[in-house]
Amino acid sequence: MINRLFIDGNDAYLQYGAYVVSGGWNELVAYPPLKSVESNDWQEEDGVEADLSEPVLNTREVSVKFAFGGLFSRFCLFIELLSDGAYHDFDCAYIGRKYRLRMTQQPNLDIAKALGTATIKFADDFPMQGYEYRVPSSGMPVCDDYLIDNAPTTNYGLRVLQGTMSEIMKPAAVKQNLLRNIKTLSGAIYDGKAVTFKSKDVKLKCLMRAETLDGLWRNYDALLYDLTQPEERLLTVRELEQDFPCYYKSCQVSDFYPDGRIWLAFTLTLTFTGSFRLDDTDFVLATEDGVIVFTEDGENAIEMLPDKYSARSMQLVNDRLHIRLTGNGNIRFND
Repeated sequence: MINRLFIDGNDAYLQYGAYVVSGGWNELVAYPPLKSVESNDWQEEDGVEADLSEPVLNTREVSVKFAFGGLFSRFCLFIELLSDGAYHDFDCAYIGRKYRLRMTQQPNLDIAKALGTATIKFADDFPMQGYEYRVPSSGMPVCDDYLIDNAPTTNYGLRVLQGTMSEIMKPAAVKQNLLRNIKTLSGAIYDGKAVTFKSKDVKLKCLMRAETLDGLWRNYDALLYDLTQPEERLLTVRELEQDFPCYYKSCQVSDFYPDGRIWLAFTLTLTFTGSFRLDDTDFVLATEDGVIVFTEDGENAIEMLPDKYSARSMQLVNDRLHIRLTGNGNIRFND
């Protein structure tokens, strides 16, 4: 347990018998959230018009769970250390990170004579302070199922996990049109001429791997830096053959293993600002007057879908089966 955590240069375990329990680092290593973004919400349009000219990260409060070995009386000395001034330097050598934190509260304490646990909350007021950008580097095989600003997520050593597609395809909440609910009349009178959707938060379930901790943090920090650059990001989903304008909102870490086979599982929350209706991709060959051209059997038509990612893609269509030959050479069967 020694040489894992240093606070103001003191080994937390040697001096106070304190160490971070398994899973106790998760909130600390999660990305800070973005500060609220000003936006115009036009009733007649889907989503919002967000002002992302200068996005900035917010302060955050994180919980760290400690265990105390040896004589439990050293817990009081530990709290005294954390309260002798607002800010303290945390050198988390075990996970290869450094933070400047201030204690805010202690919501949980389980005391015993020789062993105890305590959850302490800290504020991190200096997100990405002193960070210098390093281009991400990963030995992960390239996969272009998801791209951010035309860069595959595998460039960061990151794969997007199962469950994300459902989040992306789930419709946004509907904006409410003019609604009149008159006390003297049953029901209500609603302007139902048009339906538009609110912006929506989409959770990307992510897994990042690396050979070393330095490699992990290089890619992890580069991803946050790239996500928080001015203006909207563009998330490309190959399976849907569609791009979604969005911006980073927040992050939550679920699992972190800093030794052995290093990996980090986390969820990115992106706000989709507009153009998130799923495209109808059934473009069928037709004559100039709009008459669909069928094959000789009179049952099958050939769909030609412009594929902006590489070449054109072609889909063979009948009532039972769609066979798509995509521009990148793949064959996809859609029942």
